[in-house]
Amino acid sequence: MLPSSFIAVLVLGLAVLLLMTVYAAVGPVPRRRVEEFARLHSLRVTVGNGNQIIAYRAITRRWRAAGFTVGVLATFAATGTYGVEFQWALAGWFAGAAVAELRVAHLDRGPRTSASLASRRAADYLPWAGRWAVPAAMVLCVLNAVFCFARRGSHPEGDIRAMMTWTVVGLGVGAVALAAQRHVLRRPQPLAEPDRMAADDAIRSRSLHVLAAAGMVLVGSCVASQLVAADVLLHNHVTGIFDALFVVGFPVLGRILAYWPSPPRGSGSGQAAPGPA
Repeated sequence: MLPSSFIAVLVLGLAVLLLMTVYAAVGPVPRRRVEEFARLHSLRVTVGNGNQIIAYRAITRRWRAAGFTVGVLATFAATGTYGVEFQWALAGWFAGAAVAELRVAHLDRGPRTSASLASRRAADYLPWAGRWAVPAAMVLCVLNAVFCFARRGSHPEGDIRAMMTWTVVGLGVGAVALAAQRHVLRRPQPLAEPDRMAADDAIRSRSLHVLAAAGMVLVGSCVASQLVAADVLLHNHVTGIFDALFVVGFPVLGRILAYWPSPPRGSGSGQAAPGPA
């Protein structure tokens, strides 16, 4: 029987978490968040694009907070204990971040259909590490599955079926992340004022950064679950090293990638191709 004081602290913690989520959903966007976004992209905030940036920051903050909360609550449902698995709480945060990037409103079409003729490539928005983050994590997932399967005889307590399930989930998450990046990259960009187009490019770049980071972290979480399911890790200091790698290392790398500075693309000066409405 758990002591009443522990249960009270747990309930208080969940209440605080819920209040933080509600505040993130309805609270105002701090000025420093807008300035941080502008600094990452060397973007000049104007009267025309200011609300565009604020709306983006509000949507992403709301979904990240919701994802983190779901990740925390999911650990209770999955484990049946009162502990919180840091790995899945962070995975929820990154999942919420990925959903947010797909829900961000893009530029509206004008009375006449028009679009920038400047071609868009992933290299214009992401460094090479960002472009290869998700594919590399997927390759690691496959190699780890092969390793776990090869070692199944030495670890009879492992569940190979569960390990293969996590392999499929990891590859599926990676495929969805890559498809989402492609969707964001090819999202139409109607012709608008130069400052609004520059902000749209900055938002597109940040979305690609976050999707790459989220995909990498979520696939990394599946790799960690593969190892746990197959029970191939030695239960000593080696286990601690791998736990630190997947529970801390992947999220830290994901955070660095998600907030990696991105120079302006300069498509705001691109030509436009007007067409019939």
